[in-house]
Amino acid sequence: MKIQKMNLKTLLKKLIKNYKVTQMNILVIRFSSLGDLVTLEPAFRAVKYFYPNANITFVTSNIGKGLYEDTGYFDEFVVHKEYKETLHLIKQRDYELVFNFHCNSLYHKLVFFLTKSKVVNSAANMWQKLIGIKVPVKPVPVTLESSGISKVEIDDYFNKHNNNLVSLPVKDEPIIQTNKKLIAISTGSSEFWKSKQWGVKRYIRLIETILKENDVDILLVGTSLELEDSNTISKQFPSVINYVDRSNLTQLKNLLCYSDMFIGNDSGPAHIAASVGTNTITIFGPTSTVHCVKYAPYKAEHVCLKPKNEISCHPCYKGTCPTSLECMESISVEEVYSKVKSFLRN
Repeated sequence: MKIQKMNLKTLLKKLIKNYKVTQMNILVIRFSSLGDLVTLEPAFRAVKYFYPNANITFVTSNIGKGLYEDTGYFDEFVVHKEYKETLHLIKQRDYELVFNFHCNSLYHKLVFFLTKSKVVNSAANMWQKLIGIKVPVKPVPVTLESSGISKVEIDDYFNKHNNNLVSLPVKDEPIIQTNKKLIAISTGSSEFWKSKQWGVKRYIRLIETILKENDVDILLVGTSLELEDSNTISKQFPSVINYVDRSNLTQLKNLLCYSDMFIGNDSGPAHIAASVGTNTITIFGPTSTVHCVKYAPYKAEHVCLKPKNEISCHPCYKGTCPTSLECMESISVEEVYSKVKSFLRN
């Protein structure tokens, strides 16, 4: 009789525990930039892995939603537009756990007014931020351990199946059907980084050389910011496949996943291409190549090109060049094409 009571008691405990796990609400916060949102993919995937039955809400930007709405990592999305509106939306739930991957003042204020049991900050907490203490960003395993997961479980997870690699899921069949190698090109950058652009004239010369010497298809990708460039290129090369301003982020992942190579400036599409396992050639001007995808945990092969050593102002990190873009001028079409040829040979 005692054994039966003990078994019943144990069973009830398990049922209650499972019920609590099922009802668990988790909030994940991360906004810009596109590159940061992409490189956090292993963290978001791990949260879903360790809390499979929880209801996970992602507070992010339109970009974050576009990147992750087809991944299954999150159950709900709150796209941040205005502070009071976002706070109102996320206060609808009580949270057992909050992962704050942004950690600036605005998002600490969001978290402060929530009903929550535990907050895990990937960098400075609210008080450190208020008094100006700089705290380095924690590695993903350390952030996860702070949530209460054992170090042994975390180490076991990341040691298996390359779970540390950035790998955005792509579910759809290829949008473009071709028997040739497909080279994706993005000529632009964000509107705040005009200085990152290598220039449409150089891209035209590069495309001309590629098509003259290789039997490949060229695919143009980008947003409305690249429409003028893409129209100029399409008029000169009618065979080019133009998807500029014709794809959302889910479709862009698909287009880049089924491309053999991506060529572009130091901008978001390079990170998306790398995250879906596509080889990349990234052209750097005002920023340092330390930001190149080749130095992050991505699959495939990645090359970065930087200005000549005599360009003393590189890297300047200025969105608008105060002189004549000498850094971009110093990177020749021949130099970029030599990397293209190397990829095509391999």
